[in-house]
Amino acid sequence: MLPDPGFAVKCDVVVRGVEGGLLDVNTRGSIVVDDLDAWRALFKALSAPSGFNELRVGIDPGSLCSIAAYADSILVWVEKLDCRLAARRVKWLVDVVNPKRYSVNLGSGPGYERLVESILGEGLELRIVPEEATTSKPILSKLEEEIGDEDILAAMTIALAH
Repeated sequence: MLPDPGFAVKCDVVVRGVEGGLLDVNTRGSIVVDDLDAWRALFKALSAPSGFNELRVGIDPGSLCSIAAYADSILVWVEKLDCRLAARRVKWLVDVVNPKRYSVNLGSGPGYERLVESILGEGLELRIVPEEATTSKPILSKLEEEIGDEDILAAMTIALAH
């Protein structure tokens, strides 16, 4: 729900400049995020004031690729998509989250070989992670029931592998 035009709002983090603006609302916040890109603004607001330290991305290859990304300890992205789009999506995540450092872990499941070249082609570093326990023993997550997809849970596990 948005306040009426001209109304004053005080909050911890204010996001200004996102597509469409703030509809003539007077805002005050201890942290102000100015960015025209809505996704970048969201990640800046989530990580205010100092930004994310680390982005950990996991990719579970298969007929579709599952991607999971943690920014610091927050699960910020899960998605299942055509594997031809996976490298571009990971590059976008690294760019939009803008962490101080990142890691990309690629599961060693069927089809991982074709992803290596496209990920490296995006200028990203990666590590191959053995998938032996990612599906049978996925990461324990409070979101497991909500997610309900073993490939996404595998990508979450791969993202957090050391």
